[in-house]
Amino acid sequence: MYDRMKAHLSTEQKLTRARTQLVLKQPFFGTLSLRLKLLPGAVATMATDGTRIYYNRAFVDGLTPSELEGVLAHEVMHCALGHHCRRGGRNLRRWNEAADLAINPILLNNSFALPAGALFDPAYDNLSAEEIYARLEKQGSESGSNGKSQNGGGAGQATSPNTQHPSPSQPTQPSSPSSTDNSPSSSSGHDASQSGGSSGIAEAQGAETARPGGFGEVLDATDDQGKPVSPAETSRQQHEWAIAAEQAVRMAKTCGHEPANVERALSENRESKQDWRAILRTFVAATTAADYRWTPPNRRHIASGLYLPSVDRTGVGTIVIGVDTSGSIGQKELEQFAGEITAISDEMQPEVIYVVYCDAAVQATQSFGAGDSIQLEPKGGGGTDFRPVFQWVEANDIQPQCLVYLTDLCCRSYPEVPDYPVLWVTDSRRTAPFGETIRISVD
Repeated sequence: MYDRMKAHLSTEQKLTRARTQLVLKQPFFGTLSLRLKLLPGAVATMATDGTRIYYNRAFVDGLTPSELEGVLAHEVMHCALGHHCRRGGRNLRRWNEAADLAINPILLNNSFALPAGALFDPAYDNLSAEEIYARLEKQGSESGSNGKSQNGGGAGQATSPNTQHPSPSQPTQPSSPSSTDNSPSSSSGHDASQSGGSSGIAEAQGAETARPGGFGEVLDATDDQGKPVSPAETSRQQHEWAIAAEQAVRMAKTCGHEPANVERALSENRESKQDWRAILRTFVAATTAADYRWTPPNRRHIASGLYLPSVDRTGVGTIVIGVDTSGSIGQKELEQFAGEITAISDEMQPEVIYVVYCDAAVQATQSFGAGDSIQLEPKGGGGTDFRPVFQWVEANDIQPQCLVYLTDLCCRSYPEVPDYPVLWVTDSRRTAPFGETIRISVD
């Protein structure tokens, strides 16, 4: 019966029918799917940019009706969780793998059928795309350029997509970042000027061949003409989708079809789990001294006939790193933090980095020059007091460009607000009373 129906329906009719079934059976996903325009495109499977869903006719025609509903729901979840707005500078292919591993368990728990080989690994359950991406990156760095973990672990295929908790079989490993398909598809409207390199359909899916385990890609946010958008517009689109998703959840509840595990994912998305590494780098870079000069002029405005001064950044001065050694910060956090500080040192070439180890008092210090590898050797283990690090800075007549403090913030002994920028890096959900606070997540 299905084969006879398949022969008579056009691709567009199949998509319309699948969307109608979603509205009737899974109103959360169906309602949100109506926000996306369906357009044929030069894609291997499907791809969404938060405004449209591009589809490959042959791919759609090869799916069963239930699988097509599952793929549409997959694209909807990319948008509901803001994946089209959250990639930043991450590799697009690996970002898609991470997003798939975050989404597919939710779809399976909602009884959707997914195409054979869909990426699934219970090790990534309840993790955000950012957290999964960080783990995939770590696996890739440990195993070389092939992107596979040394122990053979990784993203498995859902061999029984109609069950809620399939067991992985014949593991499909997240593959290494693609460096070949970088020219955008003309039908997508993306161009190579977008953050992180080309984000067009060609890069997302190779235009002709699907990514292993991939059947519904997510592209970066675009405007109504399919052009890359500004950070402000990206933020606006993510906010709009968040509101729409919350409304869709409430509507689905009134219909008696509350989606499983969706509210938790939306709640975590609202918490804005940002990449702490990117925030750390931005914070340090923002403290770099800058001045203006006329030679060369600002090239951005020359085409408009305006000759304006350009910004001359003179480099990072002294950075002070405070490390809480009261026993609350683990070795993994220390290693991650040290690696990121090393990268900042390599990129920004500070004059000197002072590391100050402190529990209830300063226990030891280290100093590193520009480009030195940061090897943290913590000393201490007593109580906690944040004041001694700031007192040490003042006593040694140091004028830091900024001070970064790694701590769990389990202390109320804060100093007076200093006259230099302070960033608190913590593994807890506490917030310091001054400066900026970011949360470090262990990969």
